[in-house]
Amino acid sequence: MRGEYSLGEPIPTEDQLQKYYGISRTTVRLALAKLVNEGYIRRQQGKGTYVNPQGLVTKGRPKPLSRDMFGVKSTTQIIQSAGMKVRTEVLDFARELPSEDVAEKLGINEKDPVLHFERVRYADDRPLVLEKSWIPAAQCPDLKREDIKGSLYLVLFKKYHHHIAAAHQSLRAILASELDARILDLQIGEAVMLVHGVTYLDDGRAIEAQESHFRGQSIEFIIELGKYSQYARLMPHDLLRRRKSTAMKAVGSTAGH
Repeated sequence: MRGEYSLGEPIPTEDQLQKYYGISRTTVRLALAKLVNEGYIRRQQGKGTYVNPQGLVTKGRPKPLSRDMFGVKSTTQIIQSAGMKVRTEVLDFARELPSEDVAEKLGINEKDPVLHFERVRYADDRPLVLEKSWIPAAQCPDLKREDIKGSLYLVLFKKYHHHIAAAHQSLRAILASELDARILDLQIGEAVMLVHGVTYLDDGRAIEAQESHFRGQSIEFIIELGKYSQYARLMPHDLLRRRKSTAMKAVGSTAGH
């Protein structure tokens, strides 16, 4: 038993900590839960508890990736904009008939085949999101499993000259299922952000129906509302200075008339 542990190194088990410090199992679990919530350690199902990698903790809190909702952005862009390395694991890739819901979202018939694939996207080798996608096979007839190991939107542009123009997405918080916990390195019941969406081309056709399961503590979604939403990320004194400048210009314009 040591006093310090390096980044990424496993820490002692609950049983070892209980015996070493002579405290109850409940006290140990509460202490570890606090460290998990503050981002210092992470539990890996079936393997143990580890000190969090550098860069994922800031001032005792997990450092989430930011996803602003002002335009269509791929997961690759989100991860790279945070200065992190992207890695993709393709879990499944198949040609199949769509469900009624998927067909409706894509604007196709239930007898029209789709390409369905599931991927895990990693940020610096830590799982960030489980993505499930459905694409009309007619729009990407020879898309292969190897093509989706990187940015899907980039492949759609380079291989098929498809221009992504818009997307509709809905977000809600859910509890991690057994599948989420296993794939995203979570405990069952931890927070997951569920995102459903449809992506459209510049000609108005739907190109992708999607379902994404993000680690709740690893992502934040930024939404700006209202007339002054473009200034939402300015500090109060910056915003005040901007408004004063606008007011002075208005006064000057009025005086000139």
